[in-house]
Amino acid sequence: MTRARAIRVNRITTAAAVTAALGSYFWQPGGILQYALDILARAYLSFVAGSMAHEAAHGHLGNSKAANRWWGRLAMIPTTVPFVTFRKTHLRHHAATNIPGADPDAFMNVRRFWQIPLRAYALPNYWLVWLVRNGRWSRADTLDYAVSRLAHAAVYVAIAMHVGVGRVALGLFPALVLHSFLLWYGFAVKTHEGYSTGAPETRSHNYRGRFLYWFSFGLSMHRLHHLKPGLAWLQMAGRVPRATWRQSLSLARDMHADAGRAV
Repeated sequence: MTRARAIRVNRITTAAAVTAALGSYFWQPGGILQYALDILARAYLSFVAGSMAHEAAHGHLGNSKAANRWWGRLAMIPTTVPFVTFRKTHLRHHAATNIPGADPDAFMNVRRFWQIPLRAYALPNYWLVWLVRNGRWSRADTLDYAVSRLAHAAVYVAIAMHVGVGRVALGLFPALVLHSFLLWYGFAVKTHEGYSTGAPETRSHNYRGRFLYWFSFGLSMHRLHHLKPGLAWLQMAGRVPRATWRQSLSLARDMHADAGRAV
């Protein structure tokens, strides 16, 4: 898989996920079961779009910073999160993985499980607080953030004018909660469990098997991504750890022996 082809596939995936996520509001579910399917589908489409925003943060949706930022902004529309806060904190996460106070995503390192869903939903807002508190926020970032918020509002107001405020609210907020939990528990907490601050290869983990690799658009290959962030997700396909059916069903991870060492 060449870089140029990976960029093309990522752009197609981004456009498809965003179009499907926003277009799905124009379908009117006919009962509880259909509403549940609608929310599950939109949560996953938001997850896919978020995975593509992750690719953009690492330069895999274009050959320039400007291209990646515009594609990243587009990808984040279904999640209603400004790309600027995600991009800046995610790159810091790579620079200071698992280090309390220095890694913004260490916010998810909690002792009680019931705190995880709450923190997963609150994390995008925490990013802004962290950036401001640590002096990593500029006037240009404020403008980018404000324009993104206004653009998101305009998109959802326009949809609500056609399908109704209730349809948008019932379709958006439950999907955001599920998407947040799937992303931040499945592919942040579990891929950093133990929160080691030892050798780089112990600080994050890969899931075994190709199912989660394709399901997560490469987010399952978290250790490899941290060690080689210059690889687009499609360029990791040949390095996915093999898994038996039992390992795949149990969501087994390829963890180093000392990865569970407490911080």
